[in-house]
Amino acid sequence: MNDYAFMVRVNEDIQKSLKEKAMIEIQNEALKAHRKVQIITAVIGAALILLTFMLETPH
Repeated sequence: MNDYAFMVRVNEDIQKSLKEKAMIEIQNEALKAHRKVQIITAVIGAALILLTFMLETPH
């Protein structure tokens, strides 16, 4: 293998590694966003349950 072929192979390996790292970062950001949505949904659900309970309870 000559120097050029070796450098091409190294470059391809680096590009592949960078793509994998970028995909991992994108997935992590998506998981963070999904977690925020889950928390917001849980808070809204709890508020609705509390509101329903308060409306059904006679004063």
